[in-house]
Amino acid sequence: MGFSVRTPRARSPRTLERYLLSLCARPFAATLLVVLPALLLERLLRLFDLLADQDVPAQFVGRMLLDLVPQYLGLALPAALFLGIYFVIARMSADNELEAMQNAGLSMAWISRPFFILGFLLMFVAYGLFSYVQPLARYAFREAFWAATESGWNATIPPGQIIHVSKNLVVTADGVDRATGALRHVLAFQRKENGTEEVTTGITGSLSLVAHGNDVFLTLNNGKRLDLKPNGTIGTETSATSAMERAFVLPLRAFRKRGDDEREMTTGELWSARYDAHPPEPLRRLNGELYSRIIRSISMAVLPLMAVSIGISAKRAKRQYGIAVGFLILILYDHAIQLTAALGTAGLIDPRAPLWGIFAVFTLFCGWMFSRASRHTSEGPLDPLFNRLEDATALVAGGLRRLSGTFRRKQPAR
Repeated sequence: MGFSVRTPRARSPRTLERYLLSLCARPFAATLLVVLPALLLERLLRLFDLLADQDVPAQFVGRMLLDLVPQYLGLALPAALFLGIYFVIARMSADNELEAMQNAGLSMAWISRPFFILGFLLMFVAYGLFSYVQPLARYAFREAFWAATESGWNATIPPGQIIHVSKNLVVTADGVDRATGALRHVLAFQRKENGTEEVTTGITGSLSLVAHGNDVFLTLNNGKRLDLKPNGTIGTETSATSAMERAFVLPLRAFRKRGDDEREMTTGELWSARYDAHPPEPLRRLNGELYSRIIRSISMAVLPLMAVSIGISAKRAKRQYGIAVGFLILILYDHAIQLTAALGTAGLIDPRAPLWGIFAVFTLFCGWMFSRASRHTSEGPLDPLFNRLEDATALVAGGLRRLSGTFRRKQPAR
């Protein structure tokens, strides 16, 4: 599809901006809808592995997964912005729309203005996400995980499962009536403080809560009890009904307060803590976390420069190289920020100057690429790199074809 422009005023600025932003919105939303669930699915599988043996209710897993959304949204947002702009520019470059606009007197900076505005707006979104939403969500996730793994028994017995009520009490049942809570074929094992081991069984039974939900009252019908005492003697008891009352939930201590980890502190709290006479964390840890958040946020305003430049370089046959190179740059940039902040956390360096240095290098690199692409839209700044990648890919593909042909010729006739 071509897009012809006769004069700089052939289309109003607002019409052109809406056109470009509408093209950008589709890949931007598609990337978020694909990348974010993929990252959450990977973490969900890890959560299931961690909680599989602890009989954690499903609502805990759902809550923890919801608390993880802001963490992974921070990873998916730069990727979505890059791909949204990249696909629009790559398509317009391949269809010669950029050249038509420039021939009509529109500069590359003017054409890219909607993307710069979008990056500037997302900078504030990212700042709110990194500075306030993520720290609170991280603490909420840790609190939910702690509650799921450290809290006591919830007074339910899934059929066929062995429930460790406490360190010295185990209960299991073959069947459970979900409507009435009646149990079938019940077994309870307890090790008492004096060393006696007590096994109680019943054909049927029921559970009821007493003492404001802090104790469970287990009633067994047609019960039998076997006592194995420390001296080796065995005692037995059989009755039509037998009752046993046991504590099943230990007093649940409150989860620690938020702020023991600098990643749980909001940006305002980090800024204030730096001026405390006795900060909760070493100053370098606070600086590393604070400035890494600020730099990640303002990088969203710089990212459109890189996306436009790589999009100009990536013609139809080279789009896969543009995506790969763009993602590689984003990954290296993010890892450099993480590494510098981690060195500050370890107390090895003051992370402020290195973090701003990394941002300055990234900004200058993106600015150089955009300046080069603005002057030569027919030849992008990364064209030589893409040409080498294309030649290397063709060389490897040719080698594999020759190897496959040689292998087929050496196959014995059947």
